[in-house]
Amino acid sequence: MSQGLMRRNAVIGIAAAAIALVGAAFLMARSRDMTPERARGSALVTGLESRAAEIGAIELLRGNATVRIERLAGDRWVVATSDGYPARTELARALLVSIGNLTIDDRMTAKKDRHNELGLAWPDESGKARLVRFLAATPGAAPVAEVILGDERFAPDAVFARLPTQDQTWRALGRVQVPADALAWIDRTLVSLPNGETLSASIAGLTATPSPNDPGPQPGMPRMPWGIAVIEPEREHWSVEQVDSAKTGLPSFLERLEIDGVRRARTDIAPEPQWSPSFDTRAALLTLNGHAEADGVWFTLSVLPRPGAPLPTPAKRDGDPFVPDWSALSEACDGWEYKMPAWKADTLRRMRAPAQDPGAEPTTLEPSTLGDPRR
Repeated sequence: MSQGLMRRNAVIGIAAAAIALVGAAFLMARSRDMTPERARGSALVTGLESRAAEIGAIELLRGNATVRIERLAGDRWVVATSDGYPARTELARALLVSIGNLTIDDRMTAKKDRHNELGLAWPDESGKARLVRFLAATPGAAPVAEVILGDERFAPDAVFARLPTQDQTWRALGRVQVPADALAWIDRTLVSLPNGETLSASIAGLTATPSPNDPGPQPGMPRMPWGIAVIEPEREHWSVEQVDSAKTGLPSFLERLEIDGVRRARTDIAPEPQWSPSFDTRAALLTLNGHAEADGVWFTLSVLPRPGAPLPTPAKRDGDPFVPDWSALSEACDGWEYKMPAWKADTLRRMRAPAQDPGAEPTTLEPSTLGDPRR
Protein backbone atom coordinates (compact mmCIF):
# COMPACT_ATOMS: atom_id res chain seq x y z
CA MET A 1 0.00 0.00 0.00
CA SER A 2 1.39 3.43 -0.93
CA GLN A 3 2.21 5.97 1.71
CA GLY A 4 -0.36 8.35 0.22
CA LEU A 5 -3.11 5.80 0.59
CA MET A 6 -2.06 5.08 4.17
CA ARG A 7 -2.13 8.77 4.99
CA ARG A 8 -5.58 9.11 3.44
CA ASN A 9 -6.93 6.16 5.43
CA ALA A 10 -5.41 7.59 8.60
CA VAL A 11 -7.06 10.95 7.95
CA ILE A 12 -10.38 9.25 7.32
CA GLY A 13 -9.99 7.26 10.54
CA ILE A 14 -9.20 10.35 12.55
CA ALA A 15 -12.15 12.20 10.99
CA ALA A 16 -14.49 9.30 11.77
CA ALA A 17 -13.29 9.19 15.35
CA ALA A 18 -13.78 12.91 15.67
CA ILE A 19 -17.29 12.66 14.27
CA ALA A 20 -18.04 9.86 16.73
CA LEU A 21 -16.74 11.95 19.64
CA VAL A 22 -18.81 14.93 18.54
CA GLY A 23 -21.90 12.73 18.30
CA ALA A 24 -21.30 11.26 21.72
CA ALA A 25 -20.77 14.70 23.18
CA PHE A 26 -24.00 15.87 21.54
CA LEU A 27 -25.95 12.96 22.99
CA MET A 28 -24.40 13.48 26.42
CA ALA A 29 -25.26 17.16 26.29
CA ARG A 30 -28.88 16.37 25.47
CA SER A 31 -29.18 13.79 28.22
CA ARG A 32 -26.89 15.26 30.87
CA ASP A 33 -29.89 16.24 33.02
CA MET A 34 -31.11 12.64 33.27
CA THR A 35 -29.26 9.38 33.68
CA PRO A 36 -31.07 6.39 32.14
CA GLU A 37 -31.95 5.02 35.59
CA ARG A 38 -33.33 8.39 36.67
CA ALA A 39 -35.34 9.54 33.69
CA ARG A 40 -37.68 12.46 34.23
CA GLY A 41 -40.97 11.21 35.67
CA SER A 42 -39.50 8.04 37.16
CA ALA A 43 -39.93 7.21 40.85
CA LEU A 44 -37.27 8.54 43.21
CA VAL A 45 -37.65 5.42 45.36
CA THR A 46 -38.64 2.57 43.09
CA GLY A 47 -41.33 0.11 44.24
CA LEU A 48 -41.74 1.47 47.75
CA GLU A 49 -45.52 1.01 47.99
CA SER A 50 -45.33 -2.51 46.58
CA ARG A 51 -42.99 -3.43 49.46
CA ALA A 52 -45.14 -1.89 52.21
CA ALA A 53 -45.83 -5.29 53.78
CA GLU A 54 -42.08 -5.75 54.35
CA ILE A 55 -41.78 -2.63 56.53
CA GLY A 56 -41.63 -3.18 60.28
CA ALA A 57 -40.49 0.25 61.47
CA ILE A 58 -39.84 3.79 60.27
CA GLU A 59 -37.07 6.00 61.61
CA LEU A 60 -36.98 9.74 61.09
CA LEU A 61 -33.74 11.50 61.91
CA ARG A 62 -33.39 15.27 61.99
CA GLY A 63 -30.49 17.09 63.62
CA ASN A 64 -29.71 15.18 66.80
CA ALA A 65 -33.26 13.86 67.23
CA THR A 66 -34.61 10.47 66.20
CA VAL A 67 -38.23 9.36 66.13
CA ARG A 68 -38.92 5.67 65.63
CA ILE A 69 -42.36 4.23 65.01
CA GLU A 70 -42.92 0.48 64.90
CA ARG A 71 -45.55 -1.66 63.28
CA LEU A 72 -47.55 -4.11 65.39
CA ALA A 73 -50.01 -6.84 64.49
CA GLY A 74 -53.17 -5.60 62.82
CA ASP A 75 -51.28 -2.80 61.06
CA ARG A 76 -51.15 -0.78 64.27
CA TRP A 77 -48.25 1.61 64.83
CA VAL A 78 -46.66 2.85 68.05
CA VAL A 79 -44.07 5.54 68.79
CA ALA A 80 -41.20 3.43 70.11
CA THR A 81 -39.26 6.53 71.19
CA SER A 82 -42.25 7.56 73.37
CA ASP A 83 -42.49 4.33 75.37
CA GLY A 84 -44.63 2.67 72.70
CA TYR A 85 -47.57 5.10 72.80
CA PRO A 86 -50.07 4.53 69.95
CA ALA A 87 -49.24 6.43 66.77
CA ARG A 88 -51.64 7.80 64.20
CA THR A 89 -51.65 4.97 61.68
CA GLU A 90 -52.81 7.22 58.86
CA LEU A 91 -49.61 9.27 59.14
CA ALA A 92 -47.42 6.22 58.61
CA ARG A 93 -49.39 5.33 55.50
CA ALA A 94 -49.31 8.93 54.23
CA LEU A 95 -45.53 9.12 54.67
CA LEU A 96 -44.98 5.90 52.73
CA VAL A 97 -47.32 6.92 49.90
CA SER A 98 -45.96 10.46 49.59
CA ILE A 99 -42.33 9.30 49.36
CA GLY A 100 -43.32 6.48 47.00
CA ASN A 101 -45.01 9.07 44.75
CA LEU A 102 -42.00 11.39 44.46
CA THR A 103 -40.89 11.57 40.83
CA ILE A 104 -37.64 12.83 39.34
CA ASP A 105 -37.94 16.28 37.78
CA ASP A 106 -34.35 17.46 37.38
CA ARG A 107 -30.80 16.45 38.15
CA MET A 108 -29.01 18.70 40.62
CA THR A 109 -25.45 18.77 41.95
CA ALA A 110 -23.39 15.67 42.63
CA LYS A 111 -20.75 17.63 44.54
CA LYS A 112 -20.77 16.65 48.18
CA ASP A 113 -19.53 20.04 49.34
CA ARG A 114 -22.65 21.65 47.81
CA HIS A 115 -25.23 19.35 49.40
CA ASN A 116 -25.83 21.87 52.16
CA GLU A 117 -27.11 24.40 49.63
CA LEU A 118 -30.10 22.11 49.02
CA GLY A 119 -30.53 21.05 52.63
CA LEU A 120 -29.14 17.61 51.80
CA ALA A 121 -25.91 17.43 53.82
CA TRP A 122 -25.81 14.42 56.14
CA PRO A 123 -25.12 14.13 58.99
CA ASP A 124 -26.59 17.56 59.60
CA GLU A 125 -26.72 19.01 63.10
CA SER A 126 -28.52 22.12 61.82
CA GLY A 127 -31.69 20.09 61.25
CA LYS A 128 -32.23 21.14 57.63
CA ALA A 129 -31.91 17.62 56.22
CA ARG A 130 -34.28 14.79 57.13
CA LEU A 131 -33.31 11.14 56.83
CA VAL A 132 -36.26 8.74 56.47
CA ARG A 133 -35.54 5.03 56.84
CA PHE A 134 -38.08 2.28 56.13
CA LEU A 135 -36.76 -0.69 58.08
CA ALA A 136 -37.53 -4.30 57.29
CA ALA A 137 -39.67 -6.38 59.62
CA THR A 138 -37.26 -9.30 59.18
CA PRO A 139 -34.45 -9.07 61.76
CA GLY A 140 -31.07 -8.38 60.20
CA ALA A 141 -32.49 -7.55 56.77
CA ALA A 142 -31.34 -4.48 54.87
CA PRO A 143 -33.59 -1.40 55.00
CA VAL A 144 -36.45 -1.45 52.52
CA ALA A 145 -35.62 2.12 51.53
CA GLU A 146 -33.73 5.19 52.74
CA VAL A 147 -33.93 8.74 51.47
CA ILE A 148 -32.63 12.15 52.55
CA LEU A 149 -35.07 15.02 52.08
CA GLY A 150 -33.94 18.64 51.93
CA ASP A 151 -35.39 22.03 51.04
CA GLU A 152 -38.86 22.28 49.54
CA ARG A 153 -40.17 24.27 46.60
CA PHE A 154 -43.71 25.27 45.68
CA ALA A 155 -45.72 25.88 42.50
CA PRO A 156 -45.22 23.10 41.63
CA ASP A 157 -44.62 21.23 44.87
CA ALA A 158 -41.14 19.75 44.89
CA VAL A 159 -38.41 18.66 47.30
CA PHE A 160 -34.67 18.20 46.89
CA ALA A 161 -33.65 14.65 47.70
CA ARG A 162 -30.91 12.06 47.41
CA LEU A 163 -30.21 8.50 48.45
CA PRO A 164 -27.76 8.17 51.39
CA THR A 165 -25.41 5.96 49.38
CA GLN A 166 -25.13 8.46 46.51
CA ASP A 167 -23.81 11.99 46.13
CA GLN A 168 -26.11 12.74 43.20
CA THR A 169 -29.02 14.99 44.17
CA TRP A 170 -32.40 15.46 42.53
CA ARG A 171 -35.36 17.76 42.46
CA ALA A 172 -38.38 15.51 42.90
CA LEU A 173 -41.97 16.52 42.29
CA GLY A 174 -44.42 15.96 45.14
CA ARG A 175 -44.99 16.96 48.75
CA VAL A 176 -43.84 14.95 51.75
CA GLN A 177 -45.17 15.67 55.23
CA VAL A 178 -42.56 14.43 57.70
CA PRO A 179 -43.83 14.89 61.29
CA ALA A 180 -41.26 17.02 63.07
CA ASP A 181 -41.24 15.22 66.43
CA ALA A 182 -42.79 12.36 68.38
CA LEU A 183 -45.80 14.46 69.43
CA ALA A 184 -46.74 15.01 65.81
CA TRP A 185 -47.25 11.25 65.45
CA ILE A 186 -49.88 10.96 68.17
CA ASP A 187 -53.39 12.25 68.73
CA ARG A 188 -52.74 15.15 71.12
CA THR A 189 -56.42 15.71 71.94
CA LEU A 190 -57.52 13.54 74.85
CA VAL A 191 -60.98 15.03 75.28
CA SER A 192 -62.97 17.60 73.30
CA LEU A 193 -66.47 17.78 74.79
CA PRO A 194 -69.38 19.81 73.45
CA ASN A 195 -70.57 22.79 75.46
CA GLY A 196 -73.01 21.68 78.13
CA GLU A 197 -71.70 18.13 78.57
CA THR A 198 -70.04 18.93 81.93
CA LEU A 199 -72.49 18.87 84.87
CA SER A 200 -70.09 19.95 87.61
CA ALA A 201 -66.39 20.47 88.25
CA SER A 202 -64.34 20.31 91.44
CA ILE A 203 -60.82 21.16 92.52
CA ALA A 204 -59.15 21.50 95.95
CA GLY A 205 -62.41 21.74 97.90
CA LEU A 206 -64.22 23.98 95.42
CA THR A 207 -67.16 22.78 93.32
CA ALA A 208 -68.69 24.65 90.40
CA THR A 209 -72.18 23.82 89.08
CA PRO A 210 -74.51 25.49 86.58
CA SER A 211 -77.20 27.83 87.86
CA PRO A 212 -80.60 26.13 88.29
CA ASN A 213 -82.03 28.77 85.90
CA ASP A 214 -79.45 27.98 83.21
CA PRO A 215 -81.34 26.83 80.10
CA GLY A 216 -78.26 24.98 78.85
CA PRO A 217 -76.19 25.65 75.76
CA GLN A 218 -77.88 27.97 73.28
CA PRO A 219 -76.47 28.65 69.79
CA GLY A 220 -74.59 31.93 69.79
CA MET A 221 -75.39 32.65 73.45
CA PRO A 222 -72.94 32.69 76.38
CA ARG A 223 -73.58 30.35 79.31
CA MET A 224 -74.83 31.77 82.59
CA PRO A 225 -72.16 32.06 85.33
CA TRP A 226 -71.76 28.93 87.40
CA GLY A 227 -72.34 28.87 91.12
CA ILE A 228 -69.51 28.06 93.50
CA ALA A 229 -69.39 26.14 96.77
CA VAL A 230 -66.26 25.67 98.89
CA ILE A 231 -66.00 23.23 101.79
CA GLU A 232 -65.14 24.76 105.14
CA PRO A 233 -61.51 23.57 105.58
CA GLU A 234 -60.56 25.06 102.21
CA ARG A 235 -62.21 28.47 102.43
CA GLU A 236 -59.08 30.26 103.60
CA HIS A 237 -57.21 29.08 100.50
CA TRP A 238 -59.64 30.67 98.06
CA SER A 239 -59.72 34.38 97.33
CA VAL A 240 -62.55 36.16 95.53
CA GLU A 241 -60.28 36.62 92.51
CA GLN A 242 -59.39 32.94 92.36
CA VAL A 243 -63.03 31.90 92.65
CA ASP A 244 -63.81 34.15 89.70
CA SER A 245 -61.11 32.32 87.76
CA ALA A 246 -62.69 29.01 88.69
CA LYS A 247 -66.09 30.21 87.48
CA THR A 248 -64.70 30.84 84.00
CA GLY A 249 -61.99 28.19 83.80
CA LEU A 250 -63.62 25.02 85.14
CA PRO A 251 -66.87 24.86 83.12
CA SER A 252 -65.03 24.84 79.78
CA PHE A 253 -61.95 22.89 80.83
CA LEU A 254 -62.93 19.66 79.07
CA GLU A 255 -64.02 21.40 75.90
CA ARG A 256 -60.36 21.17 74.90
CA LEU A 257 -57.97 18.91 76.80
CA GLU A 258 -54.73 18.41 74.89
CA ILE A 259 -51.32 17.08 75.85
CA ASP A 260 -47.74 18.26 75.32
CA GLY A 261 -46.03 14.97 76.17
CA VAL A 262 -46.62 11.34 77.12
CA ARG A 263 -44.74 8.66 79.04
CA ARG A 264 -45.36 5.52 81.02
CA ALA A 265 -47.14 6.43 84.25
CA ARG A 266 -45.08 6.61 87.42
CA THR A 267 -46.44 5.08 90.61
CA ASP A 268 -44.14 6.81 93.10
CA ILE A 269 -45.72 10.28 93.01
CA ALA A 270 -48.95 11.27 94.78
CA PRO A 271 -51.43 13.64 93.07
CA GLU A 272 -51.47 17.24 94.28
CA PRO A 273 -54.95 18.74 94.92
CA GLN A 274 -54.26 22.02 93.10
CA TRP A 275 -53.48 20.10 89.89
CA SER A 276 -56.20 17.45 90.17
CA PRO A 277 -59.63 18.67 89.02
CA SER A 278 -62.59 16.29 88.66
CA PHE A 279 -65.47 16.62 86.20
CA ASP A 280 -68.88 15.00 86.38
CA THR A 281 -70.26 14.73 82.86
CA ARG A 282 -73.50 13.29 81.54
CA ALA A 283 -71.90 9.92 80.90
CA ALA A 284 -68.73 9.67 83.00
CA LEU A 285 -66.68 10.99 85.91
CA LEU A 286 -63.20 12.20 84.91
CA THR A 287 -60.34 13.03 87.26
CA LEU A 288 -56.96 14.48 86.37
CA ASN A 289 -54.45 13.22 88.96
CA GLY A 290 -51.79 15.86 88.50
CA HIS A 291 -48.52 16.96 90.04
CA ALA A 292 -45.94 19.61 89.19
CA GLU A 293 -42.41 18.87 88.03
CA ALA A 294 -39.57 21.09 86.86
CA ASP A 295 -40.75 20.93 83.22
CA GLY A 296 -44.47 21.38 83.89
CA VAL A 297 -47.57 19.59 85.17
CA TRP A 298 -48.00 15.86 84.53
CA PHE A 299 -51.21 13.93 85.11
CA THR A 300 -52.90 10.59 84.71
CA LEU A 301 -56.52 10.47 83.56
CA SER A 302 -59.04 8.42 85.49
CA VAL A 303 -62.33 7.72 83.65
CA LEU A 304 -65.36 6.09 85.31
CA PRO A 305 -68.17 5.58 82.79
CA ARG A 306 -71.67 6.06 84.19
CA PRO A 307 -73.76 2.86 84.08
CA GLY A 308 -76.60 3.11 81.59
CA ALA A 309 -75.15 6.23 79.95
CA PRO A 310 -76.27 7.02 76.40
CA LEU A 311 -74.16 5.82 73.48
CA PRO A 312 -71.29 8.07 72.35
CA THR A 313 -72.05 10.78 69.83
CA PRO A 314 -69.58 10.77 66.91
CA ALA A 315 -68.24 14.05 65.58
CA LYS A 316 -69.99 15.38 62.48
CA ARG A 317 -66.72 16.70 61.06
CA ASP A 318 -63.05 16.21 61.86
CA GLY A 319 -62.08 18.53 64.68
CA ASP A 320 -65.61 18.97 66.03
CA PRO A 321 -66.14 18.30 69.77
CA PHE A 322 -67.83 15.00 70.57
CA VAL A 323 -68.66 12.59 73.40
CA PRO A 324 -66.20 9.69 73.22
CA ASP A 325 -66.63 6.05 74.11
CA TRP A 326 -65.66 6.52 77.74
CA SER A 327 -64.83 2.84 78.32
CA ALA A 328 -62.49 2.86 75.32
CA LEU A 329 -60.87 6.09 76.51
CA SER A 330 -60.37 4.63 80.00
CA GLU A 331 -58.61 1.62 78.52
CA ALA A 332 -56.49 3.74 76.19
CA CYS A 333 -55.28 6.02 79.02
CA ASP A 334 -54.53 3.22 81.47
CA GLY A 335 -50.84 3.15 82.32
CA TRP A 336 -49.99 6.48 80.68
CA GLU A 337 -49.05 9.88 82.06
CA TYR A 338 -49.51 13.11 80.14
CA LYS A 339 -47.93 16.55 80.20
CA MET A 340 -50.44 19.36 80.47
CA PRO A 341 -49.97 22.28 78.04
CA ALA A 342 -48.64 25.37 79.78
CA TRP A 343 -51.73 27.46 79.00
CA LYS A 344 -53.93 24.75 80.49
CA ALA A 345 -51.79 24.54 83.62
CA ASP A 346 -52.04 28.34 83.92
CA THR A 347 -55.83 27.99 83.97
CA LEU A 348 -55.53 25.88 87.10
CA ARG A 349 -52.74 27.99 88.58
CA ARG A 350 -54.97 31.08 88.54
CA MET A 351 -57.49 29.24 90.69
CA ARG A 352 -55.16 29.04 93.69
CA ALA A 353 -54.83 31.94 96.12
CA PRO A 354 -51.52 33.77 95.64
CA ALA A 355 -49.13 34.31 98.53
CA GLN A 356 -50.17 37.42 100.47
CA ASP A 357 -48.19 40.12 102.13
CA PRO A 358 -47.97 39.14 105.83
CA GLY A 359 -49.27 42.59 106.79
CA ALA A 360 -52.21 42.56 104.38
CA GLU A 361 -55.78 41.79 105.33
CA PRO A 362 -57.06 38.38 104.23
CA THR A 363 -59.15 38.38 101.05
CA THR A 364 -60.99 35.12 101.59
CA LEU A 365 -64.61 34.75 100.62
CA GLU A 366 -67.49 35.74 102.83
CA PRO A 367 -69.56 32.78 104.02
CA SER A 368 -72.59 34.09 102.11
CA THR A 369 -70.83 33.47 98.83
CA LEU A 370 -69.91 29.91 99.68
CA GLY A 371 -73.28 28.30 100.03
CA ASP A 372 -74.98 25.76 97.82
CA PRO A 373 -75.59 27.56 94.49
CA ARG A 374 -78.82 25.63 94.01
CA ARG A 375 -80.43 27.24 97.04
